[in-house]
Amino acid sequence: MSHDVQHNTAAWRRPDEGADALVAVSWLAVLVLALLMLRPTELPQVSRPETAPANITVAESAPAMVKAAPDFYPWVRPAEPAPTTARVRLWSQPAKPNRGGFFTRLNAPLQDHVFSASSHGNADSFYGGDWVAENIASRNGGAFLEVRREARGGLPYTAAEMQSSGKFHYGRYETIMQPARGSGLVSAFFTYTGPWFGDPHDEIDIEFLGSDTTRIHFNYFRNGKTSQPATFDLPFDAASRPRLYAFERRPDGVTWFVEGVPVYATETGDPGVPVAPGKVMFSAWTGIRQMAGWHGPPLFRDGSGAQFSCVSFTPVGHDTPKCSDSYTPG
Repeated sequence: MSHDVQHNTAAWRRPDEGADALVAVSWLAVLVLALLMLRPTELPQVSRPETAPANITVAESAPAMVKAAPDFYPWVRPAEPAPTTARVRLWSQPAKPNRGGFFTRLNAPLQDHVFSASSHGNADSFYGGDWVAENIASRNGGAFLEVRREARGGLPYTAAEMQSSGKFHYGRYETIMQPARGSGLVSAFFTYTGPWFGDPHDEIDIEFLGSDTTRIHFNYFRNGKTSQPATFDLPFDAASRPRLYAFERRPDGVTWFVEGVPVYATETGDPGVPVAPGKVMFSAWTGIRQMAGWHGPPLFRDGSGAQFSCVSFTPVGHDTPKCSDSYTPG
């Protein structure tokens, strides 16, 4: 056991002390060299000529940063007021569409661009005469529709009616008209569609009875049934001269106007308000004998009739020409 220990001691003998000193000096030299390499190099000093500082005026200085004005506003130097006519884009309400309606003075009624003359028989109806185009004439700058005492098609009278080529819906309907005077006569301005056009009977009416033209009658139908017709006394005789009459049709009801003033309106939620688009029509006629209890006995003068000087339609939310644009009440 002692022999092995001695052998190992001899094998792990310390090296010579001179060699240790040499190693220490070498490591010190490496450390110094590393420190010298890490030290920043000083740049050489460059000599510059001495000059006086420059006198810089405000005008020569760089412009200060300012907040940019909107593109539409012109730049104005300080202390100069902006002109009142600067190019400022003022907001304005968008123009309403000017299409979809119609306007006609009926100067040449039989060649009108909106209306054409009805021309058919009225047998088996409440009308006392057929519609004939010969009963429509251009008179006083409009269309004159007359009722004649002449037998045709088995009926004792002839009458006149005009109708639009197309159907119209929600909007304002206006006419300048002078109804016929005489017992037994009816003058009407209305919208209508019904079985004749393959639809249920929907209608909105303005009517005058020649027996008393100081009264106006309003009526409306939905699917052939009327709800609450109304009659109003007028502060004038409607047959004395042409005046402005209108009705405004909206999804929630109908309002009637005389000389631009609202006179009558359907009740809110009225189930009888018509819903189908209709043709615009106007007419002058007399009825069969059974109608005398309503419009009076046929005592009118032959050739009496109604004058229509303007008809227009303006869709809801649009701004198309209207009869009222150039009309002065009274």
